[in-house]
Amino acid sequence: MVNSDIENPESNHLKAGLTLEALEDAITKSGYPLQSSVFELLESDFHVQQEWGFRDRITGEMRSCDLMATKRLATPPASESRIQTSLTVLIECKQSDLPYVFLSPNKSSWRLKLPQIAGLAQDEVTIWTDDSRATWLFPVMRALELSEEPFMGRDSFSIMSKCARKGPKLELSGTDAYNGIVMPLASAASHFSTSSAPRDTFRYFDAHLLCVVAVLDAPMVEAKTTSSGTELTFTPWCRLYRHEPEEPGAFMGHAGKTMAIDVVHKDFFKEYLTRHLMPFGQTFSERALRHHEVLAAGRAFVPGMNANDRTEIYERLQPPTDIPRPTSRRRSRPQGTDESSV
Repeated sequence: MVNSDIENPESNHLKAGLTLEALEDAITKSGYPLQSSVFELLESDFHVQQEWGFRDRITGEMRSCDLMATKRLATPPASESRIQTSLTVLIECKQSDLPYVFLSPNKSSWRLKLPQIAGLAQDEVTIWTDDSRATWLFPVMRALELSEEPFMGRDSFSIMSKCARKGPKLELSGTDAYNGIVMPLASAASHFSTSSAPRDTFRYFDAHLLCVVAVLDAPMVEAKTTSSGTELTFTPWCRLYRHEPEEPGAFMGHAGKTMAIDVVHKDFFKEYLTRHLMPFGQTFSERALRHHEVLAAGRAFVPGMNANDRTEIYERLQPPTDIPRPTSRRRSRPQGTDESSV
């Protein structure tokens, strides 16, 4: 049965050969009902924009992301803080009767581009110290030691494939997952980060914790190779690492950068939000506000860096105000557990 608006003309109806059942089936398979249910779940805590528009970073064409959800975490008075914090999640929704398979377990990356903190004047914090003339460059996430939080320690995979039918059998194809999930989310995140960049004259900043998530209404399976064969495990949440090259001329461009894309089953998405992502966002907000002067300036003083430049950086951060800096120094950039000098 279909309803008709009181003003609907008689000519507005399905043509011969089309049925309501076929129309309803097409709508269901489109994934729009999934997008609507995710929107409804988010709207009580987030401001949600459906079909959020962005410019594709490769083709330059206008595209849209299924959902952009933003939650203000803290807006302290300007007299108390130079930043205000929020959590922004870019979401693609996909529906399929056939499973998505995650292969090739991956270790945590030390050069994560996503999640990232967008909206600050600097992506890194330049640190100087009292026992060396060197300076250190720390990504904001690492300066706040957010990479040590349980949310960031999730096991990850480097390959996601979607099953496709080939006669009576199934075969894996990474093209659909890459074109339908990875590339749109990567381009959307790049557009958001670029459009959030502040002007040079800004003194106060929005600090967005930016994450990207794919919500699937489909079976999700981990595949791990063992000595006895392939071990399959149904899982509601996988983290996909996507490695990309750096821009030409970037420092240590050969190392590239890595995006973490969380792929979450629709029936686990609420738990993912409430037990994992939002608590991580709150931790980010608390730490960012504690060191708002450091993040706003992109500079900090940390005592004893030459003796210990790997642990307790967050606790030792001091704002740059009134602390003399050396006039001649070398620079070091952390690489996982090792440092490099230039």
